[in-house]
Amino acid sequence: MVEAGPGEGSRWRRFAAAAAAIVALGASGAARGDPGFDANRYMAPPLAADGLTLERPTTLKAGTWGVAAAISHADDALRGKLAGGGERQIIEEQLWLYGFVAYGLLDRLTLHATLPVPIRQVGDTRGVEGITTRLHDFAVGDLKLGGRVGIVGPPRDLLPLGLALDASLLLPVGSREAFASDGKVRVRLAAIAEAWLPPALFAGVTAGVLTRPELREAGSITGTMAQVGAAFGWRTSRDAVRLGVEANTQIPFAHSGSSYEILGVAKVGILRRLHAAIGAGPGVGAGKQTPDFRAVARVGWQAEPRSF
Repeated sequence: MVEAGPGEGSRWRRFAAAAAAIVALGASGAARGDPGFDANRYMAPPLAADGLTLERPTTLKAGTWGVAAAISHADDALRGKLAGGGERQIIEEQLWLYGFVAYGLLDRLTLHATLPVPIRQVGDTRGVEGITTRLHDFAVGDLKLGGRVGIVGPPRDLLPLGLALDASLLLPVGSREAFASDGKVRVRLAAIAEAWLPPALFAGVTAGVLTRPELREAGSITGTMAQVGAAFGWRTSRDAVRLGVEANTQIPFAHSGSSYEILGVAKVGILRRLHAAIGAGPGVGAGKQTPDFRAVARVGWQAEPRSF
């Protein structure tokens, strides 16, 4: 059992005050009536030791920090309906940058934040149903604030199973004109599991739900969806190098348009603190937000994960 120290109460109060201020900012952003929605399908995991598309059941030691940056490139990221009939790619190229910060509030509880920034978007919104603005670059996406609770893990050779829960609040501070925000508060809940398999394999699963408002723009419909991902591959004995495959899907509950992505991934950890990873692969399915191809790279630093 983890007991709070003398400074834990003030630490919680500072966090609650900051969260309340950011929620108020998000509420003001939600009132805007700009067209568009969040067309960025890539939900970047926040910790440096995570996979490229899936979280891992790791947390930081109490009182330690982690930081990371990632970049995602997608081809043909959004297809839309034309006012005069027919469809075309609205976003032909999408390049987004992500900044992450994480803090170990307790050994089993890590708080994290993610801010995405679209730095390049190539496309044409002229003649698209319901859209009257041009596509924007260098905007801001929705801020994601969350926490991860470790249950078992992270996986080790003696205990080859890790389990965790992750919850996030997405605040609508981003630009709908840049297709970087839904304009509403969203919630994501996910369960995370990873196992080490003999002789040198790993397998991971993430399953969650993302709430979304039902928006009808450009002939597309958004809504609450299930998010499921799986990872499998080879690792070195100290887990310093990983080579594997990550696959993920988003399945809307109320309408069609499920989409899938598959990435081949390579990851290197240096002294269990500095992490770098790259991955690339195709999108599969008829979803209008399914890219033809995605490439992702990330680098980050964090304290060694805590053994529970």
